[in-house]
Amino acid sequence: MHGSNQAVLILLLGMLSSASVQASEGSIRIISPSNGATVDASAEGINVFYYATFDPKGDHIHLSVDGKDKETLRELEISHVTDLYQKGRWVPIMREINGKTAIEPLSPGKHEICAKVVDKTHVPIGVETCIHIVSK
Repeated sequence: MHGSNQAVLILLLGMLSSASVQASEGSIRIISPSNGATVDASAEGINVFYYATFDPKGDHIHLSVDGKDKETLRELEISHVTDLYQKGRWVPIMREINGKTAIEPLSPGKHEICAKVVDKTHVPIGVETCIHIVSK
């Protein structure tokens, strides 16, 4: 193999391995309310919409407000599963979830809403996000 072909092959292999590392970590986003949003303190509750992707290490999502756990989201509606055929069977390697939950009304002031993916024993797997909102 010539030097330039070898360099291209090494570059491609590096890109593939780093892509698989990112995929195994997953991601989570709070879609609504958006970061920095102002919400109505007199509302009966606040709808929180989120999107998550995570591998089989993740089992469910914990939602917290101002550092206190508020919701354990177990009944997740999975929108897509990516499988890999391995050793004669299909193994899920990544799940995509679009979800919505309602949290109780918030007192006026600044608040932090966080969502994190945890395993079956409630240990975070390192996939989490937070937003800051103001309730008026």
